[in-house]
Amino acid sequence: MKKNHYIWISAYLLFLMTACEKKLDPLDTYKDITVVYGLINPLDTIHYIRINKAFLTDGDVVMMAQDPAASTYPVEDIDVRIYEITPTGNTTQIPVETTIIHDKDSGVFYYPEQLVYYFKKTFGNNLYNLDNTIKIEIENKKTGKITYAETPLVNDFSIEYPRNGHPLDLPPNRITRCMWKNAKNGKIYDVYYTLYYREGRNIEPSTVWENDSLTWHIGTYSAVKTGNGDKQIETFQFNPTAFYGQIQKNVVYDTSLWRTPYMRKSKITVWSGGEALHYYHNINKPAQGVTQERPEYTNLKTKIYSEEIGDYKDIENEAFGIFSSRMKTSNIISLTDTIVMKYLPATDRQFHPVPVLVD
Repeated sequence: MKKNHYIWISAYLLFLMTACEKKLDPLDTYKDITVVYGLINPLDTIHYIRINKAFLTDGDVVMMAQDPAASTYPVEDIDVRIYEITPTGNTTQIPVETTIIHDKDSGVFYYPEQLVYYFKKTFGNNLYNLDNTIKIEIENKKTGKITYAETPLVNDFSIEYPRNGHPLDLPPNRITRCMWKNAKNGKIYDVYYTLYYREGRNIEPSTVWENDSLTWHIGTYSAVKTGNGDKQIETFQFNPTAFYGQIQKNVVYDTSLWRTPYMRKSKITVWSGGEALHYYHNINKPAQGVTQERPEYTNLKTKIYSEEIGDYKDIENEAFGIFSSRMKTSNIISLTDTIVMKYLPATDRQFHPVPVLVD
């Protein structure tokens, strides 16, 4: 049985920065290029940040990418600092620690273990904190280069439709909508629908089952011109037809199984992201038309102290990635009889039209 089918692809959640040079110029010299990925959710208690470095090789870049030393700074070589800054300019430094994750998915770069940096802080339990900004500084102790970025925090927001506990019908080929009050500093929104169901290996339902779910990325909504915290209603319209196609594609047809919606419940989730995340998403979304080239977007900057001018000077193109904020909210909604008894069973008869089992 499949477990937790995720049928969406989001450029910034599946962030993969190419940390190598595929075209080698023999005259090139190595540059310290820092790659950072961090999304701060004010409601989280622990915030993880990926910090890597680019590498240059005249050998097999795929083999090099599998070597942790090629794209990981030794911990003793960099000083990572996080600051919380109030609107009046008061600054508090937050301690940063390191840990090893053991469950990174397979891919081009080394896995399953990777070094990450993290700090502990909950911002969302105090509305004043949500007016603050978060700044990261990464100082290379060997070169003196400082990579830095700053992001405002996305504030909390609420889904207005469909409301908690209310039904949401999803008739094919009929436009429906999701509505929410915009979040301060929220410039991009991703909308998801999660269907919960149970399945058992019997022709008819029994007391033996497993819980499963199917998550559909409904779409992305740009709010770059709003998101100022005025709580204006944002309305996102979508066609549910694609949802039923995704059921056919991702829930394997098996006549020996019964499947039924779980507790007649489903969930609408909306993620709100900051301005930097908005621009990063737009630049990295699939290209339209013939032109495939696109600019690199990053809100990371670099600087180094210059004895000549007695101050820091900017350095171009020596840091890539994104440092931004995001927050999510969800409503649990009930399934209509139309979905339970008609449209779900009609999808290649994969959902058995039987009474819903209750614990």
